[in-house]
Amino acid sequence: MTKDELKEHISHQIDLMDDSELMELSDFLQKKNDDESVAEELIVIKGEFKKLTKLVIQMQTQLETQNSKKMESELKPFILFYAFLKNSKDALVSMPENSFFSYFKFNKAFGAFENGFLTIDMLYKNILESVELKLSAKKGDKFDSNFHEAVEVVEDKSMKDGIIVEVLEEGFLYKNELLNYAKVKVNRWIL
Repeated sequence: MTKDELKEHISHQIDLMDDSELMELSDFLQKKNDDESVAEELIVIKGEFKKLTKLVIQMQTQLETQNSKKMESELKPFILFYAFLKNSKDALVSMPENSFFSYFKFNKAFGAFENGFLTIDMLYKNILESVELKLSAKKGDKFDSNFHEAVEVVEDKSMKDGIIVEVLEEGFLYKNELLNYAKVKVNRWIL
C-alpha cells in the first residue's frame, strides 16, 4: 500500500464514523499532541539544565583557579622576603671565625646581627600568622610526604628515624592548603 492509498483509506474510514466517534478521535489526537509536546519540552529543559550545570562547573573551576593565582601572587612577596631573611641569617652563621675581624669584634658584630635577625624573624612570623601563611616544616618535625620533599637523606642512629634534620628550602601552607613542598634533609635508618 502506498502513502496516497493509506491516506485515502484513512479518509474513507473517518467519513464512515459518526459524530461521537469523531469527537473521541479528536480528543485522543489532541491528548497525544499535548503529551508529545510536554515530552519535547521536558527533553529541551533537560538539555538546558545539563548546559547550565556544565557552565556552573566551568565557572566554579575558573573562579578557583583565579583565587589560587591571586592568592599565590599576593603571598609571593612574603615568601621571597622570608627566603631572603633565611639566606642572610644562614650566610652570617656560616661566616668563618677567622675573618679579618679579630675574634672579639667578630663575635660582637655577629651577636648584633643575630639579634637583629631574630627580631625581624619574630616580626615576620607574626605577619605570616596574620595572613594565615604557615611554614610547612621545621627541624625536628616528622617527615610527611604530603608536605615535604626529601632531597637529602642521612643515617644517624642517635636521632629518631624519619625526622627532619634540616630544612633546605621552605614550604608554605595558606589556610592549611599546601602552596609548595618544603625541601628537607631527613634522617632515615637504612635496615
